[in-house]
Formats: sequence, C-alpha cells, structure tokens
Amino acid sequence: MRRIETVIAVAAILGLAALAAAQSSAPPPGASAAPAAQGPTQSFRLAALVPSDMSATEACSGFKSMTECATALHAAQNVGISFKDLKNKMTRGEGLGAAIRDLKPGADVHSEVSRAEEQARADLGSPQG
Repeated sequence: MRRIETVIAVAAILGLAALAAAQSSAPPPGASAAPAAQGPTQSFRLAALVPSDMSATEACSGFKSMTECATALHAAQNVGISFKDLKNKMTRGEGLGAAIRDLKPGADVHSEVSRAEEQARADLGSPQG
C-alpha cells in the first residue's frame, strides 16, 4: 500500500513540475515544442527509487529542484549508497560529487554523477544542457 501511495505522489509531483515548466517557458523560435512529460513509465521508474520508508514528498523536500532530487535518487541507487545519507549531505550544501566521494570513496564520481544526471533528465523529460 505504501509503494502505491509513493507512486501516486511522485506521479503527481512530476505532473505538476511538468505543467509548471510547460507554462513558464516557450520554445525558442524555430524549435519544436517537446512534450511536457514523458509519460507514466518514467514516473513509475522514479517512484521505484524512493525509499519505502518515506513518501516522494519527504524524499524531495529540501532539494533545490525536482531534477536535483531525481538525480540524487538515481545516484544513490546506482552507487549503492543510502539515499537518506546522500540527501542529508546534499541538502546541507554539499555537491553530489563530493557527497558520493564521502559515502563511497572508491566510486568513479564523475561517471556516476553524469549517469545519474542523464537518468534524471530522461525521467523528467528535461532537455540536455
């Protein structure tokens, strides 16, 4: 039951974030408009990364953006570190790379940060840049 609530909450958060992004920015002249969200598959994929003992709202509270939260969720999963520990470091001002280095000293920080950012962009439907 908790997992279903988390999936629904993440889907709602992603939907609101996509709606806000679509309303606040228009595509540059000559560019085609991309869909605001990539669909429920990405929402469910992101929801699956939220720790089972917290809601999506709890997981993302304190982050500067939904993208930062999604990136942290992916990084924790990819590297095999505690999301709570990673979130604690990041929401206190430490960058993702430094936090990963502290929590998993042998990790290839640059590759892991890039991988998590790419996964977050795919989940949120954000353009690369």
